[in-house]
Order: sequence, then structure tokens, then C-alpha cells
Amino acid sequence: MRSHILLRLLARPQTLFNLGIFAIALTASKAHADETTLGIHTLSYHNGGNYNENTPGLYLERNNFVVGAYHNSIRNTSVYGGYTWTWPLPPNPIVKAVSFTGGLVTGYRHKGYNSDIAVLAATSIRHDLDNRQALRLSILPLHKRSSATYVLHLSYEVKLKN
Repeated sequence: MRSHILLRLLARPQTLFNLGIFAIALTASKAHADETTLGIHTLSYHNGGNYNENTPGLYLERNNFVVGAYHNSIRNTSVYGGYTWTWPLPPNPIVKAVSFTGGLVTGYRHKGYNSDIAVLAATSIRHDLDNRQALRLSILPLHKRSSATYVLHLSYEVKLKN
């Protein structure tokens, strides 16, 4: 009985959003300045279909673990968690690092995809604006039933200090 109530509660987008914000706040309260990045989700571009391109949200990355929440391209709230691997590039004026993030994300259930949780896979490049700020461009593959094959997403990042 209790597990049924918990599952119904977790199925609500507002509950998932609140859990995501709680995880972000918890992570931020224990963060170290050189290990924590606050990210702001901004805009997305889909190469097909009629999707929401305004996808605001927040995320925190600490010790390569990432949690976040955003308003997704099918106009639902998504909460996600994962792990990011980053490879710095040789010095150049444009791209400072390449990253891959893998994890799980909520908020994409619809008549073409009948699951509450989906796999998250994103490859990204980071352009440093200075030693604390950066822009990140991510490319994400989409589900085979989607009318688009990929999405480009822009984020702004700030390294946090204590």
C-alpha cells in the first residue's frame, strides 16, 4: 500500500520537480568551490517537428555527478540525474573541453513513448568565457519515434565559490 502511494506521488511532475530542486539545494549546500558548477538551461533547437524550443531550467554538477530540472520540449517538467565525463582539449580559442553525460530523465511520457523514465545521453562542447563562466552546446539524440533526430541545447554555466 505504501509503495503504491509513493509511486503515485512520484508520478506527479510537480513532485519530481520539487525532488530535483531539493537535490540541487542539498548538493549546493555541501559544494566545494572548485568542484561545483551551476548551469542554466536556455534554448533548444530540434531538426524537425513542432517542439517547444524554450527549455529553461537549472542544474548542478559536483564531482562529475549532475542533477537538474527543466521545462522540456514537449512542455512537461523533466528531472534528471547522471554522470559527466570531461576531456580537456589542447589550448585553442573556441572549445576548451568535450564532455559526455549519461543518466536518466523523467517527463517524456506521451502516446508514442510509454515510460516515465528515459535514458539521457548528451555529448557537449564547452566554450569558456573566463575562468568562472562558460557556454555549453549539447547535442542529444532523440527517440526513434520522434519527428526530429537530434536536438541542440545551449546552457550557461558558472563555477560556484564558497
